[in-house]
Amino acid sequence: MSTSEFDKYKVDHLFLLIGENPLPNYVAAKLLLNQGGTPHLVHTTHTEKQAKRLQTILKTEPIGLKETQLVSLNEYESDAFEIRKAISSRLNINNGKIGLNYTGGTKAMAVHAYRAVFSKERPQTVFSYLDPRRLEMCIDRDNGDRIRIKVKPEMLEVKLAKLFQIHGLELDGNPTKKAQLPELAAGLATVFKDENQAKRWFDWYYNVFCQEARKKKNSNYGDWKSKSELAGLSISLETAPPAVITYLKRENLVTPDEKISLQVVQQKGIFPEIKHFCKYLDGLWLEHYVLQQVKNIADLYSIKDYGLNFEVPLKGTINGFEFDVAFTRGYQLFAISVSTTSKRDLCKVKLFEAYLRARQMGGDEARVALICCTDEPDTLKAEVAVLDDKKIAVFGRDDLMDLASRIAEWIKQNDKDAR
Repeated sequence: MSTSEFDKYKVDHLFLLIGENPLPNYVAAKLLLNQGGTPHLVHTTHTEKQAKRLQTILKTEPIGLKETQLVSLNEYESDAFEIRKAISSRLNINNGKIGLNYTGGTKAMAVHAYRAVFSKERPQTVFSYLDPRRLEMCIDRDNGDRIRIKVKPEMLEVKLAKLFQIHGLELDGNPTKKAQLPELAAGLATVFKDENQAKRWFDWYYNVFCQEARKKKNSNYGDWKSKSELAGLSISLETAPPAVITYLKRENLVTPDEKISLQVVQQKGIFPEIKHFCKYLDGLWLEHYVLQQVKNIADLYSIKDYGLNFEVPLKGTINGFEFDVAFTRGYQLFAISVSTTSKRDLCKVKLFEAYLRARQMGGDEARVALICCTDEPDTLKAEVAVLDDKKIAVFGRDDLMDLASRIAEWIKQNDKDAR
């Protein structure tokens, strides 16, 4: 990692205004503090938790920082006198360069913090903010000039687990980084590129597979049957799409009489439990297919961390929330919502939820995509015009067979928009 472009703007004491999303503060601290430097986190009563969380995180960063200092404004986030008094009281610094990054906090905090820190007696003071639209760190100079430094992916790698930690969220289990049965997933993708073949798949899956593997409750399908019951099933593939049968045979999951044996699935140990294979056929295969496509382009596009099944417990909800597939480039979050449905209402709900959660986690820099089986991805995207057009992408049925290239184009367009 090279941050040499930032060397001349690094400081020994960096004042950071803490907002509801502490990610920009974390980025600024990593890029603008000298080794052995001191972060000063300026927070209000409302953002005290974020400040203390960031204090704990910075303590563990391997960049040799001194103990992070907390500067409380209490409830005076708009009071000019109190803001200037609180910050001025911390400026009695005998040596070392001072910096102020005003990305977070309120506008009033930014204005009055600037007035507190600015002094002709400290001409080397560095004033900065992170531009989320252009992914640049902006350095403001006394003469009114602004220096923009692109925060390239290779300069600062923020792993997904760290991103969640910054927001005080703990993952429920470890995300999956290796696609399961990738060839079968690719085979199912070839089926779903054709609407008629996809219908044939659903007919077999619901009318044959689920009939055998699921419990019935009031004429509706309920939970999966017990582990022992599932292990004893061999389910006919007679009406399944030929392409699926071909790939199942490649995985040696088909018996001589053209049935899929769940006992064989169990013996192979591909999944921790048989019901996980059932869920895979229920639609999780598409998530694994998408994960494999991301993995295929990871090295070419500086994708260092990726995975699926990011389950996060959330207070006030039963199931929390989940990113189907996600990856980071530098500190920028790319979240992908995945569904085998073509129903527009369901697709829009998944896109809205992914957008809201991604913005919560990754701020204005976050990007969101929906991968589904609609035949009209452009019109679906147009119907959610309330979302920022440049921050979302929708991929449909026709994109499935060239999905890695489509995701790569999405990344390149993001870089182009940030210029």
